[in-house]
Amino acid sequence: MSIMTKLSDKQIEKYSRQIIIDSFGISGQKKIIGTKVLIIGCGGLGTSAAQYLSMAGIGNLGLVDDDCITLSNLNRQTLFTEDDIGKKKVEVLEKKIKNINPESSILKLKTRLKRSNIKKTFSDYHYILDCSDNFHTRFLINEFCHKMKRVLVTAALQNFDLQAAIFKSWEGINPCYECFFSSDNKYPQDSCDQMGIVATVAGIGGALQGQLLINNVLNKQTNFSQIILFSGSKIRMRKIGFNKNQSCKICKSS
Repeated sequence: MSIMTKLSDKQIEKYSRQIIIDSFGISGQKKIIGTKVLIIGCGGLGTSAAQYLSMAGIGNLGLVDDDCITLSNLNRQTLFTEDDIGKKKVEVLEKKIKNINPESSILKLKTRLKRSNIKKTFSDYHYILDCSDNFHTRFLINEFCHKMKRVLVTAALQNFDLQAAIFKSWEGINPCYECFFSSDNKYPQDSCDQMGIVATVAGIGGALQGQLLINNVLNKQTNFSQIILFSGSKIRMRKIGFNKNQSCKICKSS
């Protein structure tokens, strides 16, 4: 992670409400600006995460999505409007993020993440935000985050509920996503489009991913061995701790 030597007067004013926090400060803002984040999936999670991370000052974002915007996306995918229907999500999101943070560097990839392109896609980034909507992609992302030693911040949505976690599975006894959700099991392949999702829950999920990432960038204590569960209908959050699966086919040899 490259740390800039000095903030401009504009940056100091823009991010002043973060900088005045004792545990954040100038040094923390420099870390945020120097962090490179790849967002996989520009739907309800990805748009919300991208919005708040760019507002916080993340200086380098990668956006991966091959979909176009539809009317049904607009109930939960922030920064998209009816004028954007039919356009590529990454194209629109890049422009909206540039309006928020003109100094940011954005790479847009109008493609679906696959085993054949994932190494090259991950290579330039410190953090991978899994904002995808299917288990096949989540398992693939987890595998290569472990292999390439990239911090993984993942989340998933359904109806009124969400789950989120941060993984650093190559270090010590930290588990990986596979330790909690084994790919050998069968899971529903429906996306949130088929299962349904409340607009506000998607926003909370993306914001929570962003906060997990920022906490880690700022070297705040991070629990890499838990799943965070939030119930929107009950307004209740709980955490489930779990250990590395010694038989895990992804991280057992770490």
